[in-house]
Amino acid sequence: MEKWASKGSVVDANNNVVYTIQPLNPVGWFGVNYEEQMVSYFKSFHVSREAAVGLTYTFAVFEILIGFLFLILFLWQLLPENREDKKNIFTDRTLHRLAYKASVLMFLVLSVAYQLFGDRTRLWEVGTYMLMTLIAYDLWYRTDRFLLELRQKRLAGIYDDDDTNSDQASAYSLRDNRQNEIQNQ
Repeated sequence: MEKWASKGSVVDANNNVVYTIQPLNPVGWFGVNYEEQMVSYFKSFHVSREAAVGLTYTFAVFEILIGFLFLILFLWQLLPENREDKKNIFTDRTLHRLAYKASVLMFLVLSVAYQLFGDRTRLWEVGTYMLMTLIAYDLWYRTDRFLLELRQKRLAGIYDDDDTNSDQASAYSLRDNRQNEIQNQ
């Protein structure tokens, strides 16, 4: 019967609550009801409104940063082939793994939070996204390993006539400095 939980109630002649009127949460930055919903979730743990909104927007910024990281990785993949001649966090796939792991970590934290809040619908949604992220990581990892093996074959001078070495595989450069020097001479 708190103000944040109900706007009012209908009682019978014996003063028993028959129906409660639930508050309508306004539309916010996160869409319908999300900001106020998060405030009401945290209210059950006696967390202030400011802290609840702050945590909500912190997670929003984290989600946006992860999205930009995936966008940067996608755009990097479109650069010319010589981008991989130097060893860096792109070529050794550090950023790729970091992006996927940050996504899974975010979904894991949200899963625990929705479990504590008792919101099974959002828990189902977050669990589905986490499963999709894990499947996407597995597909990316297997594809990346396959393409690296094809590139190693090409560098070793093995060219298949049956089109198993794709043009995409040639984008992976595994040359070390000695191979570069030999080719330059």
